[in-house]
Amino acid sequence: MRRYVGPFFVCCLLVSALVFLMHRGSDPKSTTWHSNRKADGDLIFIGDSREVFHEKMTDEEADVPLNKFLSRRHVACEKSIRLGNVGDGGWDMCIAGPYHPKQPCLVYSFGINNDFSFDDAVGNTFGCTVRSFDPSMKTKDHQRNAHVWFYQIGIGGKDALASNGWQIKTLSSVVAQFNDSKKIIDYLKMDVEESEYASLDEMLSSGILSQVKQLALELHIEDANFRKVTLSLYERYRLLKRLEDAGFRRWYYAINLYNIKFRPNGVRSCCYEMVYVNMNFLTDSDYTVGKTV
Repeated sequence: MRRYVGPFFVCCLLVSALVFLMHRGSDPKSTTWHSNRKADGDLIFIGDSREVFHEKMTDEEADVPLNKFLSRRHVACEKSIRLGNVGDGGWDMCIAGPYHPKQPCLVYSFGINNDFSFDDAVGNTFGCTVRSFDPSMKTKDHQRNAHVWFYQIGIGGKDALASNGWQIKTLSSVVAQFNDSKKIIDYLKMDVEESEYASLDEMLSSGILSQVKQLALELHIEDANFRKVTLSLYERYRLLKRLEDAGFRRWYYAINLYNIKFRPNGVRSCCYEMVYVNMNFLTDSDYTVGKTV
């Protein structure tokens, strides 16, 4: 059947092309460096979140402030690297100051979906030990290469055997299993299809995030069909505010361009990609204070 290509589709193509150009590399799985040199340092604190929420807010009332909240950068990292695919599957890492991985470094990567481009790039670039997890893959536990190990384990808010047979564990249980409980995790990545909420809640309650320098997650606001998922928008805000209260500040965000809708309040996506740095690893000399925007 011949299909009409409307303005929405054309607009999506233009936006996607723009993002591609911003993150272009010579190879689709290349490591792309970004270094915007400034005299006042590689880490600039911009400011904290200022959006106002209250617990009686409906999702309709919380929609605009939440999207402003999600798109606010607290920190400008002027030295970063794109690891893995330029598009979906790759992730950005701040490598300024104490966030630059140095051996022996450790990375935990949850949610692979048969795409190891990020995990391989971390190992090849920094020589880190990379632990990759995904219970949905039909692959047994194995050592993939010199740096990357794969495990058929998923992350969640409690240790359990899911109804589909997947083994789910909390981050605390996983690091204990691999004798990493006393180690610093340089980068924790979660792309786990809505399980990030229960997982994050447990991490904040247990305090294990104090060992994590950088946290990357795909945050699901709605599912692929734009149906609201379990938590209210206010509850999502509260969880992320707890993350900020624990010392994490967002330096990178991007909306998922593969699933967007134009609404009266603006462009909305099912998902946001976000990367936070743990400010507790900084000293006053590691960053400067910039203009609040």
